[in-house]
Amino acid sequence: MPAAPTSGVWPTRCPDRLLRLLLLILLVTLAAPAWPALAASLPEIVITDTTDLPRQVGRLELLRDPTRSLDLADVRAADIAQGFTLAPPGIPNLGITQDAVWARFAVRNATDEALPLLLVLAEPRTAQVAFWALDKAGKLIAKRRDGRFADPAERDRSHRWFLFDLSLPAGQTADVYVRVRTDMGLLLDLRLSDRAHLAAADRASYGWLALYFGALLFMLAYNLLLLLQLREGTYFWLCAVIIGTTFWVADREGLLTTLTWRLWPDAWSGNQLGVAMALIGIFMFPVGFLRLREHAPRLRWMHLALATPMVCVPLLYRLSPTTAYGIAQGIALLGGVAMLATGVLALRWQRRAAAQYLSAWSPLLVAILLIVLTNYGITPGLSEVWLLSYFAVLLMLLLLSVAQADRVNELRRQAERARAALAQNETRLTELVDARTRELATARDRAEAASRAKTQFLASMSHDLRTPLNAVLGGAELLRRSPQLGSEELAQCGLIQRGGRHLLRLIEDLLDIARIEHDRLRPVISNVALRPLLEDLATHARHQAEAKGLGFGVQFAPDLPEQMRTDGRRLRQVLQNLLDNAVKYTDAGDVGFSAALDPAAPVCEDGDTRWLLFKVTDTGRGIAPADRERLFAPFEQLQQTVSGSGLGLAICRELAAVLGGTLMLESRPGRGSRFSFRLPAQPVTQLSDSDTPAAGQAPIVGYTGPRRHILVIDDSEVNRLLMAGQLRGLGFAVDTAEGAEAALAIANQHPPDLVMADLRMPGTCGYAAVWQLREARGRPSLPAVAASASPLPEPGDAAALGFAAFLLKPIEQGPLCAVLGDCLGLTWVRGDSTSAQVAPAASAPGTAPAKLAPAAEPSTASPLQPPAIELEVGRELAERRDWTSLREWCEELGDAFPECDDFAQRLRELLHEIKAGPGADAAAGALQRMLADRD
Repeated sequence: MPAAPTSGVWPTRCPDRLLRLLLLILLVTLAAPAWPALAASLPEIVITDTTDLPRQVGRLELLRDPTRSLDLADVRAADIAQGFTLAPPGIPNLGITQDAVWARFAVRNATDEALPLLLVLAEPRTAQVAFWALDKAGKLIAKRRDGRFADPAERDRSHRWFLFDLSLPAGQTADVYVRVRTDMGLLLDLRLSDRAHLAAADRASYGWLALYFGALLFMLAYNLLLLLQLREGTYFWLCAVIIGTTFWVADREGLLTTLTWRLWPDAWSGNQLGVAMALIGIFMFPVGFLRLREHAPRLRWMHLALATPMVCVPLLYRLSPTTAYGIAQGIALLGGVAMLATGVLALRWQRRAAAQYLSAWSPLLVAILLIVLTNYGITPGLSEVWLLSYFAVLLMLLLLSVAQADRVNELRRQAERARAALAQNETRLTELVDARTRELATARDRAEAASRAKTQFLASMSHDLRTPLNAVLGGAELLRRSPQLGSEELAQCGLIQRGGRHLLRLIEDLLDIARIEHDRLRPVISNVALRPLLEDLATHARHQAEAKGLGFGVQFAPDLPEQMRTDGRRLRQVLQNLLDNAVKYTDAGDVGFSAALDPAAPVCEDGDTRWLLFKVTDTGRGIAPADRERLFAPFEQLQQTVSGSGLGLAICRELAAVLGGTLMLESRPGRGSRFSFRLPAQPVTQLSDSDTPAAGQAPIVGYTGPRRHILVIDDSEVNRLLMAGQLRGLGFAVDTAEGAEAALAIANQHPPDLVMADLRMPGTCGYAAVWQLREARGRPSLPAVAASASPLPEPGDAAALGFAAFLLKPIEQGPLCAVLGDCLGLTWVRGDSTSAQVAPAASAPGTAPAKLAPAAEPSTASPLQPPAIELEVGRELAERRDWTSLREWCEELGDAFPECDDFAQRLRELLHEIKAGPGADAAAGALQRMLADRD
């Protein structure tokens, strides 16, 4: 039956089919977890030829890992792999994120040969990047890590980008996994290339970068040069922008971490450092360029507020890179808007400069806006954005440099206009100055003429006053010597002399002021006995103080030098003025006078000069500080109730300076004053007789030795009589002459031993008269003394005129004796020392005592006598009293026997005494004894 086998067969075969079905279901169930992975094929990039290289990885899948803890096995697991999503075409822009991002794609070698490919990540800012390559069986064929902050041992610094080797045999496909993490805006710019194509691309990119950096360095050098020349802050900020841009571009292109990686520390971000420097320069540049300090101070503070935080951004980056990057982006965006607003507002006060600034800043503002949007992933990731920013910065720097150059040119034009205006003003000013100079020159000439007239007037008045004053003082001196006067008459003569001397001091003060004004005051240095001078001053001041009922104290240091070289007359004048003022302006109390070596004075270079300190103190009214300078002005008196000329202190200060010292004043109103006079002086060991002061000594009444003959030449009869009286009182034989002709006639009859001539005489002056006398007598060395009522301009003028000395009228006995003693070599006889000094002729009737000393007889040291035959001739002439022939014999004797010149001179002096009249017999006897003596 057919049905039976059929039914019999099915039950037999049914278990086999069921078993197969169950096995299929089991396999499907076991393979179910792997279905998504097997079903989802990776985006594949097929390389059919090397000409396809380099190639942008435009199709890939992305997976974000917020935990940053997934590894390769995790992302290949089916449950996590489901998170991969296909990225949009182009370069993925992941923005600023702290997540780790995984990318995967497949690469298939469709060529007939193996390809040594390179996977290139063209984003040098990436902090960490990891690369894996698997074959279709899941076997690992390539693996490496890199990145800015990767382990140094894993870093590949051979290229500015991150390179990963991917070698594929012919027909092989590799699954590529890439894990990246960064703290900046992330562009996943992946490219497939090989070494040859990468080198060709590098040559082109490095060439453009070299041009770019060359342009930056050129502008940096240009602005640095202008900064050093002009010292203007805008160039400094432009230099900061250029340097910051250089760091930013170098870091953005990966040059800092490759070319300079041994010098540049990884911990510092060149990107953030460059951005900070560039933005600080950009924010501060308009402060100076647009003159915000003058026109908009508030805008200036806004720019400072924007620039200040940027200083901290590079430091903050080391602590929190993401925070620092975000702050920099925000300040850049905010500052861009603020710079634009500043440029618009500046159009109101600097239209040209503001327009140039806006044209330079606008392209960079657009570039900054695109960079910020790109970094935050708002716009697609385009590499052209960075190229735009590079050239926007370059364009801005170029335009700002041009604007600065234009500004410099404008400043130069302004300077040229200012120079032209200055030249015009200078011409006008020169004309005004010339006119004023002419006026001043005219006024100066008038003032000089007035000054000369005043000086001439003072000189003339001095001469006119001294001439009668000479008669007054000389007459009083002669009256005092008269034995017929009583005590009352002598007192009146003393009153006349005191008044005359006071008038003489006033005349001297006026002349000193004139000399000071014409810088003609010169010291006459001589040897001065210091202590007698000080004691004489102290005695005079003590009498004045006691007359007012004042106390007077003197303190002279024991180590004061006995003698010193200085101008004694001027020293006495200074101290006398100070002492007179101290007594005059002190109503009650004391006056003090001290002298000592100054211990605080500096040591002089010569080692011999000593510093003396004289102090005059009083307990008077004192001087206010405001009046001290006025006190030393000529003709100034602080108290009009006290008599005086007001010249004393003015002359004292100038005299102190002339002597090389200083005059100082210390005073307090109501407490008195102290004048300190510091004077340099050179001590001397010995004084000549003429320098020894006569204070306290007996008056001079004569001299030792032969009687001397003096010729007085003066046009004034009064002066001749007075001088003759003074000289005769000293024992001299005196002749007087009114002029040169009379003097020549008298000299022929009575040859003089010394001539005293008045310099100012009508007709022949005293100098010419003396010269004629010397020529006529054949005695060029005839001693001559000049006398005048007008002082000589300089101390050495007398010697220059041929005179041995100069005497200023009125002439007193002290200076007269000093000069005559020096010129004639005399030894003076004083009134209390004549007992052993008077010559026999002194007792002759009509002669003054002590006119001749025993030296009128042959001295103990007799001169050399001529031969006997010559002496015999001389004795014969003397016995016949043929004095004229004897005088001629003396002249011939001196010529024939020069060694007997002293003997002939002695004879001539005796012959002169015989001719003079008084004492002729005594002289004749002495002459005969000389001729009779034999050695």
